[in-house]
Amino acid sequence: MKHLVRIASIALLLSFAAGSAAFGAGFALYDFSARGNALGGALVGRADDPSALALNPAGITQIPGSAFLTSAAFLLPYGKISPLGGAGTDQNDRTFILPAMYYTRQMNDSLWFGVAVMPRFGLGTDFPEDWFGRYNSYRAMIESVSVNPNIAWKVNESLSLSLGAEALWLEADLGKKIDPTRGAAPNPATDIDFRLKGDDIAFGWNVGLHYRMDEATRIGLHYRSRVKLALSGTATAKGFMGSDSTGGSVDLTLPEMFMFGVSRQFTPKLNVEAGAIYTGWDSYESLIINFDKPLLGILPTRSFTPKNWGSVWRYQIGFEYKHSPEWTWRLGYTYDQEPMPLSTLDYQVPTGDRQLLSIGFGYSKDNWALDFAYTYLIAGDRHFEERSSEGIRNSRSHDMGADIFVISFSMRL
Repeated sequence: MKHLVRIASIALLLSFAAGSAAFGAGFALYDFSARGNALGGALVGRADDPSALALNPAGITQIPGSAFLTSAAFLLPYGKISPLGGAGTDQNDRTFILPAMYYTRQMNDSLWFGVAVMPRFGLGTDFPEDWFGRYNSYRAMIESVSVNPNIAWKVNESLSLSLGAEALWLEADLGKKIDPTRGAAPNPATDIDFRLKGDDIAFGWNVGLHYRMDEATRIGLHYRSRVKLALSGTATAKGFMGSDSTGGSVDLTLPEMFMFGVSRQFTPKLNVEAGAIYTGWDSYESLIINFDKPLLGILPTRSFTPKNWGSVWRYQIGFEYKHSPEWTWRLGYTYDQEPMPLSTLDYQVPTGDRQLLSIGFGYSKDNWALDFAYTYLIAGDRHFEERSSEGIRNSRSHDMGADIFVISFSMRL
């Protein structure tokens, strides 16, 4: 079963040409649909289209018959890290593509089935291989695909509950340089290039609740469990001493999440939702890499890096205005806390707290709809204190942000 799910996940990943990016707390992703992005992610309480499978599957009991939604997010990050008193280094230009697909079906008057295929975690930081922070990281890429089937039960006209299982495939590709002179005379020409690439598939679960207080007010709650991965793959080292490779493994626990939302229909045309997401990043205490043998006969067989991330909140509010039967306008705002403490801050995820300003629209006709969203992401500056043993210099990240475009197509079947 595990082998079959791995093959299916990889096939979906390749067929979608998925990328990775780091635009949520830590390396969580929230770009599940155009409508959701345009509303700043505030779709937990309303949860009335197929992308509710990502934010609150209990809400799919509001969708009669069968429905399908497919989405693609295009993320264009930018930013710079500068040493104190020196010239800064820009991130390499990259465009990341994050696809997602959702399908829901009403089984009878009280049961619904839905399945989501989506990326929930991703990381993409990419710098020139000779930049000043290369001894900490010049490449950190994480890609993931979650296959998440759910059953939703309509208990009565007010209350719905859901239960889901998740198969999550994740691949990490990490790269940094190693200085064989131990800081005596660092030189890109004599650096050892270290790369580690590994993947695993693991399983989690999720539960949801959707409650209609009255005709105008809806409440949503959604919990996603931790997912414990044991990544295995290959580590390579190349330099003036030659090249070598060996097996490597990393244990990684992805965080649990609590999602909350309250939706209010203030007028027949205007809906407002406010909510929050709590992400338990305290699960990321350290990064421990074990190797089958010493690379090049000199590198250690175990690498330990403390992380000590903290749990954080993501606050979101969205406004949706039904201008006409065909056209809908949307606005959203999100404030997203960063979990990394100053003591372990590194160049793999060099951003601070994020603010996201979103705008979008939807056009619907008959049984189909097309939605678009644009998000302007602003990340706060971070200051790095010297940790020479980890390749961190006195420096700061600044002018960090991203342009995010999302387009979705949905259809009632």
